[in-house]
Amino acid sequence: MPQDAPAGLAPGFLVAAPALADPNFNGSLVLMAEHHAQGALGFVVNRPGPITVADVLGGLDAGLRERAEGAGRADDPVLVGGPVQPERLWILFRPGPAAPEEGAVALGAGLALGGSRELLEALVRARDPGPYLLLLGYAGWAPLQVEREVGEGAWVPLPLQGDLVFDVPMEKRWETAVRRLGLDPAGFLVGGGGAEA
Repeated sequence: MPQDAPAGLAPGFLVAAPALADPNFNGSLVLMAEHHAQGALGFVVNRPGPITVADVLGGLDAGLRERAEGAGRADDPVLVGGPVQPERLWILFRPGPAAPEEGAVALGAGLALGGSRELLEALVRARDPGPYLLLLGYAGWAPLQVEREVGEGAWVPLPLQGDLVFDVPMEKRWETAVRRLGLDPAGFLVGGGGAEA
């Protein structure tokens, strides 16, 4: 595979190959938000962390925590978005006519990403904000690093599909992504030439 072949990975997904042994990414589905000459930025969207939405909101404002409890979202897990800046909070949400978008960037396929406190407060306080996920940290790649990893078979690119993030249960996201690649989740091999069932 030519080294410049996997261009334009964002927006889209990277599906971890079974042989990817890095504990930060084993069995992960990564939503790619940026990919350019300076590197790449993505978020693991199938790894729940040890804290909940209530934990995060309670640290900001007791009123926000109460709103999340009233909406039935307080016990939702906060995801481990990646190993870089694990203290930084990101918000992945489905924008809509009633959902606020202050400080957010549209990724496509009904997904937007932000990180401002204003956005978080607006989503939590909205009457019907639609689905959203809170993530701590992100995955980052240096220039040409992600291209090299894809070429080595650590990741398999998948076009952006918003339902993978909000409609597929978290524990089924990787398996569903693998099936959408046309592969068998029970075991697929990835080599320098691509993926095989």
